[in-house]
Amino acid sequence: MSEIPENVKESLRNIGLTDYEISIYLTLISKGPMDARELSEASGVPYSRIYNILTNLEKDKKWIIKEEESRPSRYFAKSPDEALIIAKKQYNDTFDEHSNLIINQLNPIYQSHDTPIKIALYIHRGRDVCLNRALSLINMAKTSIYVVSTDFEFLDVFYEDLKKARARGVTDIQLLVEEEALEVEKFKKLLLKYNEICEMKYRDQLFGTSVIMDEGEDAFIILSQKFFEKLSYFGVVTDHIAFGPAANYYFNYLYETAQLAEIKK
Repeated sequence: MSEIPENVKESLRNIGLTDYEISIYLTLISKGPMDARELSEASGVPYSRIYNILTNLEKDKKWIIKEEESRPSRYFAKSPDEALIIAKKQYNDTFDEHSNLIINQLNPIYQSHDTPIKIALYIHRGRDVCLNRALSLINMAKTSIYVVSTDFEFLDVFYEDLKKARARGVTDIQLLVEEEALEVEKFKKLLLKYNEICEMKYRDQLFGTSVIMDEGEDAFIILSQKFFEKLSYFGVVTDHIAFGPAANYYFNYLYETAQLAEIKK
């Protein structure tokens, strides 16, 4: 097994195989089916330990198959891709079981002390800084981009990058604008172009601009001078894990209660 790179063995250790299990599996991968005694000699695993390890690999971890018909029984390695799919499912099932237990037992204790959550709040100041941050999300998106905006200037800048995102396969693009924008001539001309690349809806009581990528993987909210007359544009983001999903949830609420925009020339 000298031809097997050491980093492969280390990866097998990292996903839960012991050194003896690794030796047996790699021996079967390299040399083909063997019985227990042949495996012990070829892998270096002591014969006194071989059956326990084989049983664990076959019954628990399901990386190998035992051929019952032959005498003595021979063992076959499952293909690496099949073995890893099984290992991943077992890990996920175990993780879910343990995580549910931990959450159910520890959350009530944590919440009983009314412990404050410490998060970092980041403020991006200035028009160009905010635009660049929003554009970076649009350019990183892989599956979806949701935009809310009451600002013609920002939508005008976003258009080309959203068009490129559409061209590279981001087909789930949704735009929510304020109802009064539909009555402004320059807004209507811009929205006619947007009509070709995304679905649009409108409603009242919107504020600011937000960009949400990949259904909440990341989000960015921009407020403008309209709200703080003495301040320039500034954007808000936090390092809290719930920020993106919460922004996505709120967008979906607004979007589902909005009306479909039909822009006519």
